Amino acid sequence: MSFNIEQALKDMAAAISDTVKESGSDIKELSEEIINNEKESLKELVEARLRNEIDETVFNREIEREKKVVEAELLTIEIMTKALAQKAVNAAIDVFVKAVKAAI
Repeated sequence: MSFNIEQALKDMAAAISDTVKESGSDIKELSEEIINNEKESLKELVEARLRNEIDETVFNREIEREKKVVEAELLTIEIMTKALAQKAVNAAIDVFVKAVKAAI
């Protein structure tokens, strides 16, 4: 049996694409959810500042806190993205190994 490297490479690329497509919208939805989770806190913060209930120092300190909260949640997405990349690579390599075994 012969081995078609061009077809194997196409199949590997398709496996990566399919794997990423399967999870891509979840990451977008998660990032939107993170921002929406902070919406109320940010709204209250800006309203308090506009009413002069808090000064600029407190406002800046609270903004830094919010920034750290969003950053921590976005790092979760980064971890998920890395996991997705590994899953896509595994799918591509599995396709390649199966193609080699079929050719033997």
